Amino acid sequence: MRKTISYNMLIGLGILLLTASCGGGSNESDKKDEIKDTTVVAEVPKAADENSEAFSYTLPSPMQIATILKKAGLKYYSGLTNPIENSNKYSNANTVAKTLGLGVYLSDLSYCILNKQNQESKNYFKTCSQLSESIGLAKAFQDNNVPSRMEKNMGNSDSISKILSEIQMESDNVLEENKQSYISVIAFTGAWIESMYIGTQVHAKEKNANVTTNIIEQMGIAENIIKALKASSSKDADVTVLLQDMNALNDIYNNFKSVKEIKETDPDVIDPSKLTISVEELLSFSQKVTEIRTRIVKG
Repeated sequence: MRKTISYNMLIGLGILLLTASCGGGSNESDKKDEIKDTTVVAEVPKAADENSEAFSYTLPSPMQIATILKKAGLKYYSGLTNPIENSNKYSNANTVAKTLGLGVYLSDLSYCILNKQNQESKNYFKTCSQLSESIGLAKAFQDNNVPSRMEKNMGNSDSISKILSEIQMESDNVLEENKQSYISVIAFTGAWIESMYIGTQVHAKEKNANVTTNIIEQMGIAENIIKALKASSSKDADVTVLLQDMNALNDIYNNFKSVKEIKETDPDVIDPSKLTISVEELLSFSQKVTEIRTRIVKG
């Protein structure tokens, strides 16, 4: 059965973060748009089940993630991102490890751009470009004069967003042609883990309640990442370990006291506003995120 995919996850987080940096608070009409604006990654016949390759899962749209990050109020702290020199660890790594590394660095690039760390942004873009070569995406990062345009427009978020969109589209084309579309799911997972890591680390420094709320809101995305990884596990055996990590993280979330209480009455819908997360619960979540992220950055 042929699965219909929308390949827009690879560079998506960068565009989302850039969008978040451009606006203030949201109004009621914005909220309506957020609900409607979702990215359907796979379309599925009614008869399909979770074990089918055509199982339907969704990953976040730019509007949704931008709103989450904008509300979170993440500040820039030097030393939270994956050091550039760690990219050498991916030289002899397998495809999944390299792709996760690229996802992490794309998240770091976005975090730096969002916080106007121009030199760091240039360094991370160069690292992403170099790492992309090892998984066959050099064309997306190097054609159409992309490197010099990134250099020239680094302080202009609108221009950077446009360039990242071009990279995304070209990446999608390359992956589709090479029958490697599952790569985008893995890269998104790496970017998501890095975002969760940065969020939990910022919370540890500031005890920002908004950060806590938005971290937990992101767990709805985690369940869809798991579905996407299940659909991709047959493509590469190394995806299985990543899937186990995501399942373990999701288990921690599902064992939060308030999550269990809500699921007793409505197992399908979790309203983040009704969650009460204890310090101990958030710590266990943060530790698991850090553990997964540590393995990723080791290559």
